[in-house]
Amino acid sequence: MTELNWRDNSKEMFEKLIESLPKSFKPMMEKKMMESIGKKASESGEVTEDIIIEVAKEITPKPFVPIVMTSIEPLMTKK
Repeated sequence: MTELNWRDNSKEMFEKLIESLPKSFKPMMEKKMMESIGKKASESGEVTEDIIIEVAKEITPKPFVPIVMTSIEPLMTKK
């Protein structure tokens, strides 16, 4: 796997995303999210904030998406 290169606040967003999940989901969800992030980052290994948002919406169980989004959206870099 390519080494990941975290851009802007993407690493902080990922950490906050995992932190906001119920404890029983964390290990499984972190693994799934890292796999998805790795695929989306592709050859360059560049992880953007948009990738984190996309993965959060795709992988997080639907009932938890609003909670997760509320916790990570404030960390987005203002453009």
